[in-house]
Amino acid sequence: MTMNPCKLFNQATFTVILFLLANCVKVDLSAQSRTMSPDVYKEWNRIQQPKLSDNGDWITYLLTNENDRSQLNVYNTRTKERFSFDRASKVNIDPLGKFIAFHASAHPDSIKTLKRRKVKKSKMPKDTLVIFSLDNKKIERVPNILSYKMNNDEGGKIAFRLANRSMKEDSTLVKKENKDNGSRLVIKDVLTGKARTVPYVTSYAWSKKGNLLACHSSGADTTRQDKVLLYDAINQQLKPIYKVNGRHQKFTFDASEEHLAFLSDRDTLDDIDRSMELVVYKIGQAGAKIVLDKDDRMMSPNLEISANRSPYFIENSSRLIFGVAPLPTMADTTLLDEEIVDVEIWHYQDQRLYTQQIVNKKDDLKKTFHGLYDVASLQKTLVNDDEIPECTISRKQTGSHVLAYDNTAYQKYITWEGHDYKDLYKVNLKTGQKTLIQSKLEGNPSLSPNGKFAVWYTRSDTSWYSHNLEAGQTKRLSQGRFYDELNDRPMHPFPSGRSAWVDNGTVLVNGHYDIWQVDLSGSAQPVNLTNGRSKSWQYRYISMDNDILSLPSDTTIILRAFNRETKASGYISLNLKTKTLSTLMEGPYRLGTRIIKAKDTDDIIYTKEDFDIFPDLIHSDLGFKEAQQVSNANPQQGDYGWGSIELKTYTDHNGVTRQALLAKPPNFNPAKKYPLLVNFYEKSSDRLHSHRAPYAHRSTINYTYYTNNGYLIYNPDVYYEDGYPGESALNAVNAAVDDLIEEGYVDTENMGLQGHSWGGYQIAYMLTRTNRFKCAESGAPVVNMISAYGGIRWGSGLSRMFQYERTQSRLGVTLWERPDLYIHNSPVFNLDKTETPVLILHNDNDGAVPWYQGIEYFVGLRRLGKPAWMLNYNDEPHWPVKRQNRMDFNKRMEQFFNHYLKGDKMPVWMEKGVPEIYKGIEDGFEMSK
Repeated sequence: MTMNPCKLFNQATFTVILFLLANCVKVDLSAQSRTMSPDVYKEWNRIQQPKLSDNGDWITYLLTNENDRSQLNVYNTRTKERFSFDRASKVNIDPLGKFIAFHASAHPDSIKTLKRRKVKKSKMPKDTLVIFSLDNKKIERVPNILSYKMNNDEGGKIAFRLANRSMKEDSTLVKKENKDNGSRLVIKDVLTGKARTVPYVTSYAWSKKGNLLACHSSGADTTRQDKVLLYDAINQQLKPIYKVNGRHQKFTFDASEEHLAFLSDRDTLDDIDRSMELVVYKIGQAGAKIVLDKDDRMMSPNLEISANRSPYFIENSSRLIFGVAPLPTMADTTLLDEEIVDVEIWHYQDQRLYTQQIVNKKDDLKKTFHGLYDVASLQKTLVNDDEIPECTISRKQTGSHVLAYDNTAYQKYITWEGHDYKDLYKVNLKTGQKTLIQSKLEGNPSLSPNGKFAVWYTRSDTSWYSHNLEAGQTKRLSQGRFYDELNDRPMHPFPSGRSAWVDNGTVLVNGHYDIWQVDLSGSAQPVNLTNGRSKSWQYRYISMDNDILSLPSDTTIILRAFNRETKASGYISLNLKTKTLSTLMEGPYRLGTRIIKAKDTDDIIYTKEDFDIFPDLIHSDLGFKEAQQVSNANPQQGDYGWGSIELKTYTDHNGVTRQALLAKPPNFNPAKKYPLLVNFYEKSSDRLHSHRAPYAHRSTINYTYYTNNGYLIYNPDVYYEDGYPGESALNAVNAAVDDLIEEGYVDTENMGLQGHSWGGYQIAYMLTRTNRFKCAESGAPVVNMISAYGGIRWGSGLSRMFQYERTQSRLGVTLWERPDLYIHNSPVFNLDKTETPVLILHNDNDGAVPWYQGIEYFVGLRRLGKPAWMLNYNDEPHWPVKRQNRMDFNKRMEQFFNHYLKGDKMPVWMEKGVPEIYKGIEDGFEMSK
């Protein structure tokens, strides 16, 4: 399989580049004059799947774009060497830092050619596994790959399963390679080159340490001889440990590599009675043994072992968790279609609406509880069942209890409050005993790493609580500003969140601004660790190691700081022992909320961005010293006029100073007049320093694209008054625009509006109250709050009531309490007052806003003879997702705005439309004569 690397240097899929990049530097792009066209959307790259090797030597990332690019980039942080590979995916770095593995796909043009020839999916080209040696730069290519897995912690080895061959393709096959029989599995030591092939494998898994691999093979000859094989990677030995015909799957090892567990679906003559068995193998013994089956005394007659949950060992223990599920209800297969009644029965006492039941049907059919088997004591415990259906057991569970809850009695509350409640229990993992902690709990409890405390936040009284599982005591830990202080909805505010556990019996929780250290026992007052409120700094902990369950009380952690007034950000170190803060970096830019750290060194990668700085990857140490930019994703940015963005203030109708964003064209001249697009949702000013690359968005204008084409973009923050969301938006936008007009550079004759969903609703309302805007694009708008109130969010099956009473619509009352508010806030009742031409986007598979709202809007305007167009991208959700549809929407929206705000000619699709008989044939983009 090894190929000569010298030949590969002539291939387009492999290039070696040696160059150094300076740190992020803000480049003056205003002097560039290239104007963007829709073609620009295809060339702009994104960075995806950044990874850092355990030793910090290597960084990998993908560059992808709308032109089917998927280029893997490999960077050495020490030597600065660079390598790149085309059409890559599923990238992983060997834990030892010795090689990189990834999938390489066929060229997109080849795939499209085959699709046009109607080639079956099973006959399409399979991926190639590429193994790139980081030591000698050799490349190995393995064609026709299905999957691969590295051997976790130990490193150096890889296992990969090859695609199925037909008997025609390989006459040496003794039986078909298919889903049931399996295909070849190759286990390879990449460092030595030694490999072993196992025929007819259906599933496989490495242990976490990586010294052992388990797989299921259907046998090497023509007969069915299913067996589980164990491969010892140290001694290169492969031996059968379980010889039973059936499907063997979901392999899992304990952390110490002493036990292997898996599920076995024994082959029987009765295909209906193919129930799962739990099998355990103690490493070194003769064979694996069934430890639990459907007839075990632990299992009630209506329960069975489930394959819907993979078994797993709790780390550093002998406890094995597995899935248990109710027996399925079997349909009468003798009935003909014409004999089956097809009726839905909606019952007023159902806890969940029938529509919710439909959406959740697959999950309900896979409902799975927890069982526990202790391989040391042989004890079996049913942890939870239908009586307490919800339970989470961490792989890192340390205590003897877990938390479980039952929300079935409170699911109706979702309809009008938007959330449910739960009865919270603690469950003893040894005995299965269940003890009620609290009824009708409002928060979302979590268990401390040592298993001693349950902690939750209650929105109704803005307080943190803890429950001592051993003592059975519940205490209020804090009360105060531990919630979203910007909440302006008629509901209790959400908490600001929990940061981390500390090993001295405390927990770090977030206030709106600060991080507080809270004593779980409640014996001490919370301590403010950051004191950012007075200077408007908000602090949040950045976790860089998921294996750390509890922070040492004397460690130093990294925080991300954000200034709510200036929008600057920074990275700050906090010494938990001394309670001292140290600024590592800070400035007028946006730092990433995620830092990737090497497992064994202080190497990190992070991002820094601004309106004109793309968030390229930056490598440094934890002190953020000698930072080096790793990627240069979009060098073509320098060819375009970019524009700028700034933070503005305006005075609202109540005399309160608010914030807004203003994006200006390149080479902005305050003596000129510019067309204005007002784009808004709720509050967007925190995104001042966000980079806005020219991508074809699903629902909004692209700021960079439109400023490049000579537009001003204005985005004011909107604050709402309960019961009057439409009026609040109208007052905010009008006040903000009035302030901006005083600057003197707005072309007041050419101002437009653009928004989607909630933004689309606000625009539809505003157009019934003002004619100052020349045109508007309103995406997925609610125009009739009465019909929408009684409707369904089809994506979730939920009633829409809660949205109008408690959340975004902010009416605060039911329809029958204040029907006048619902009428007042519904644009449909005042469509005759709309004079502004409007482009509506609403798709027929919208699961968030029923698309009949868009229909009500359009047909009402049409009846009134108002200029209106509606775009419906068939079978698309709340916004167009498919690439071709996003491109189409962006082009039509641009033509719409350019016609009204720049005086361009009207395109044919606006002047005459595109009749159904020409759908998919003609697009109508050409300009009318």
